[in-house]
Amino acid sequence: MKKTFREYHQYTTQEFKALWEKCLFVFDANTLLNMYRYSRKTVDIYFKVLTKLKENKQLWIPYRVGYEFYENRINVISEYEKSYDAILGVLENAKREIETKYKNHPFLDLKKINLKVNEGLSSTEALIKEAKGKHPNWLENDEVLEKINELFKGNIGENYDNEKLCEIKKEGTERYDKKIPPGFKDNKKDDNKKFGDLILWYQIIDKAKESKRPIVFISGDVKEDWWLEENGKRLMPLPQLKKEMHEKASVDFHIYTADRFLTLNKTDGKQIDEKTIKEVRKIRELEEKRMQMRRMDLIERDRNRELKHRNFEKYSMEYIHFFRELERLFMEISDSKIRLECKDELDHMFNNLRGLRNQIMHGRIDINILDMLYKHTKEISFTLERAAHLGDIHPRLSMRIREYIDRLEHLTRQFRRHF
Repeated sequence: MKKTFREYHQYTTQEFKALWEKCLFVFDANTLLNMYRYSRKTVDIYFKVLTKLKENKQLWIPYRVGYEFYENRINVISEYEKSYDAILGVLENAKREIETKYKNHPFLDLKKINLKVNEGLSSTEALIKEAKGKHPNWLENDEVLEKINELFKGNIGENYDNEKLCEIKKEGTERYDKKIPPGFKDNKKDDNKKFGDLILWYQIIDKAKESKRPIVFISGDVKEDWWLEENGKRLMPLPQLKKEMHEKASVDFHIYTADRFLTLNKTDGKQIDEKTIKEVRKIRELEEKRMQMRRMDLIERDRNRELKHRNFEKYSMEYIHFFRELERLFMEISDSKIRLECKDELDHMFNNLRGLRNQIMHGRIDINILDMLYKHTKEISFTLERAAHLGDIHPRLSMRIREYIDRLEHLTRQFRRHF
């Protein structure tokens, strides 16, 4: 059983030991980008571990990792540079809110309170500004980038040509429809990003085939299209991934988070200190939360888009029905004894309405179109009321068009409330 279904079994202690001795350690882009988030001491320890792996010829990254690292590097650097000003902004807003929101409080001396608040926060603001001044200017002098380039020189895979990438994207569409990992959780991303994990995966498999060495992947990606989880605890890579790796490259595959990898790693026979492990774990957990929030935002955005689409369909049908009734009324008006100049004027106005109706029928409905619709219908109403006043048409027709104006006003209010 175990041999036949090996992908469902955890490695034994002896198997793990053999895995670490023979494997290639492959690092994901997020683990490299986190070097900009760690303290300098932790970065030095981490780089020492990677240097040892390079000396042992066990360090490698796919081309896709390098690409994603460079694509996201500036954003990660800017994120921390902006955080100082963001924190100072929070403190400034708090002071401003006290001054404006409670300026007329009958039982508080706001002048004294503001003085105390400013005194208490001034030292805090000074510390933040001092830290900002000491923050590394990585856009001008990036020692992290230099070290990463040095480590992975000669240890990075080749890119696929366009023909191969198109082939993977075609396969990816079929895999994602069947929920075959990895990458199907990115299916809602645009085409430039949705197949990133799959391209990465194929590049890792190709390296495993070529080197005939097992793969240990160090990643901060926590989506369920990589990990087998039970009650929120990650147990091992998905069995489908382990099976595909073994079927295509005849080697084993395993995944660690960065903190777990460092916990098990021994550089020069020594374990890495717990403080470093905790920092790496904390950064990883913070990034997990951010990614989860981003995914939740995407889900909410998709839900709102779907709801909006359904509402658009609903309102489009209501407006089309409204036009049909208005057309019948207009035929009735045309048959009445109305003056020629009024008739020509109404023909012109109703042609404008027909143009708007065609746009709505093709799904182009927005508040600008509704404003134009309302404007033209009001003009028709005004012209009919004038004709009724001159005795050219029966007042009943003018009253009916007024009813249509009221309905249109109601529809427009409803539309504005939803959109």
